[in-house]
Amino acid sequence: MTKTNIKLNIQQDQLKWFLATLLNEREISQLLMQSDQVIDLDTIQSLSKQEILNRFVTAFVKQFQIDEIVVEHLSQKAATAISRVGFMEVDEIHNFFKTPESLFETGEFGEVVWALLIDSREDVSLHGYNLISQAYENRKSPNDDSVQQDTTNLPNQPQITTSESQVIPTQNTSELGVPQSEGDNQQSELEQALSNLREQYSTLGKKNKRLELHCQYLLEENEILKGKVNTFIEKEKELAYLQQENKVLQENSVLHAETNEKLLNLDEEHKQLLRKYEEISTQLNELGQIKASKETFMVELKLVEEAVYKEKQTLEQLKTDMQLHFDMIEKSHEISQNALNQIRQTVNYIDVADVEIIADSEIDSAQPRVGVFVDVQNMFYAAKDRFERRVDYIKLLDLIVGPRQLIAAYAYIVQIPEIKQGNFISLLEHNGYTIRSKDLRLRGDGSAKGDWDVGIAVDVVSMLGKLDVVILASGDGDFCPLADLIKQQNKRIEIVAFEHNTSMDLQTMADQFFPIGEELLM
Repeated sequence: MTKTNIKLNIQQDQLKWFLATLLNEREISQLLMQSDQVIDLDTIQSLSKQEILNRFVTAFVKQFQIDEIVVEHLSQKAATAISRVGFMEVDEIHNFFKTPESLFETGEFGEVVWALLIDSREDVSLHGYNLISQAYENRKSPNDDSVQQDTTNLPNQPQITTSESQVIPTQNTSELGVPQSEGDNQQSELEQALSNLREQYSTLGKKNKRLELHCQYLLEENEILKGKVNTFIEKEKELAYLQQENKVLQENSVLHAETNEKLLNLDEEHKQLLRKYEEISTQLNELGQIKASKETFMVELKLVEEAVYKEKQTLEQLKTDMQLHFDMIEKSHEISQNALNQIRQTVNYIDVADVEIIADSEIDSAQPRVGVFVDVQNMFYAAKDRFERRVDYIKLLDLIVGPRQLIAAYAYIVQIPEIKQGNFISLLEHNGYTIRSKDLRLRGDGSAKGDWDVGIAVDVVSMLGKLDVVILASGDGDFCPLADLIKQQNKRIEIVAFEHNTSMDLQTMADQFFPIGEELLM
């Protein structure tokens, strides 16, 4: 609790009353002189007690210079009460200091309340403010016992003992030779004194009850304190035991100081040996890495030498194979040229077509005659590379022919030894395809050859007399000369293929290009 909070939580009239209760006139004067609020001692002596108190309270409320002085003085004055309150629990404080009257009776109201106000516990300080408010209101009330006590102790009042009141004469004073009026006055005064004594007796009885109650509180507090003292005694014994152990440990520490120093020296030597060991280990690791690198390098060098030797042999073999390949290409070119010449002769001189057309006169001549030629290898790899799927050749045939007359449908397949295509070929034959098949040829250099370009061209040219429309299912640009030949014979050429895998020249030459979409994939 700080002095600032005291100023904020106590009204000025209550503060004035509380300080007057806690301090006497001499203490107030000394505090004023220490705070430089008056010029000299003569000035203070010329003031009345009420004027000094008013000036002191005003300075304490409005001037911060006096705060520390007043708080320090009051804390020193109430040091015993502060120690006592600090030792108590909150519940104990509320039980022992329930009302301000008991504190007034024991003469410790100011010190105890000040100890409550400056306590760091909020509930304790709040209880101190409540005690001040209750005491201040009771002091203002005319029915308060403390006010009655003050009035009974005023000077010039007769102090009559109980024994004197018991010997008051009851007989008529006129019989004693005292005038009647004077006897009546004395009797009235005695009755008044008796009344005052009775009131004092009643007040003392109430005080006695409060003292008994307070004594009971003190006894209870004493029992609690005894328990805490016993706890402290046990703690002190434990502390003494720990101090003894600490002393023994200190003696042992002195005895082992030299041993510790030797251990430190040995530890330092051990660390130096570890550093040397780490350096040697690092060098050995580097040496091992160098040896491993050397071995790896030798192995790689050997592999490179072997690879160079093999590459040299491969190059020689490649030269031989290339020469053979060139010879085969020349022979293939000659064969293709001869086949093309035969095709042209067949186109120019064929006269069998009229007989076959007459034989096929039963067929509806209103629809165009269509021949379908499917390069299976070209279609297979185009679908696999782009879509990882296969072409549905049955749907393909139905879609591209439509209502037109299907004269023939050829599927050109290259047989690969490790792939069995028997079921696939049977499916195509069952759905109207004529199968053209050849085996994959392996070359001496390890490469393979297998295509139907020339075979497809020969079949198309040989059937031109029977067809009005040639549908070629391939995107290979090598078929551009064939497409040109078909158009020269006034026949329609249609191309069916994947757009990404079809030659632009072939698309341009075709009368119609059917791009294959996902609806034809399976």
